[in-house]
Amino acid sequence: MARTAGSRNADYEESRLALARRLASAVMAEGGVRASLRQLAEAADTSVATLKHYFADREGVVRAVMEAFRIDGAPYMAQASTPVAGPLRDSLATFLRRVVTAWRRHGVGKMQASMLAFGLSAKGLGPSYVTLMLEPFLQTGEALLRQHIDAGELAPCDVRHASLTLLGPLVLALLHQDSLDGASCRPLNLDALVPAHVDAFLAAFPPATARPRRGK
Repeated sequence: MARTAGSRNADYEESRLALARRLASAVMAEGGVRASLRQLAEAADTSVATLKHYFADREGVVRAVMEAFRIDGAPYMAQASTPVAGPLRDSLATFLRRVVTAWRRHGVGKMQASMLAFGLSAKGLGPSYVTLMLEPFLQTGEALLRQHIDAGELAPCDVRHASLTLLGPLVLALLHQDSLDGASCRPLNLDALVPAHVDAFLAAFPPATARPRRGK
């Protein structure tokens, strides 16, 4: 039986996601923010017509790459938001060190920086970056803090504000040092920053006075 005009194959979404993953390297490459649809097609060894079929236009390609990053990173985000046993301060410091490791060793920094560049370069891509890349990242911190609150270890607070406070300075430092190569002109010791920042965070968002329940 013939497909209805305008309908999609059953594997359309799977094929679209696979193609977005193939396009990721070209999108993140140096100069990728200025790459044309034709250049992206050549880099992915496909045609402009195929890209238009799956993504409509260049911004659609970038959105699909962001979505692929979100899907592929979800299990790691969940793992990062799991508290570690022990004092609250240690759990928060471990979380931030995990962020540094993911940023520097597992490609998170390159993904975030390149997609931020796209979000800043085109007004239509700004909300896509926020929704698909930045918010899931920040919500990892929210999930961690919510678990500490539920366990009676952290005083109740606005977890969205708290997550911004916890992650904001570290992300800025990583962009400064790595993505913008600030380490070459204004180096910063991130190993020293993490514990100092955790102390500052706990001064603003103090531990709960009740006896902690998690792990007891």
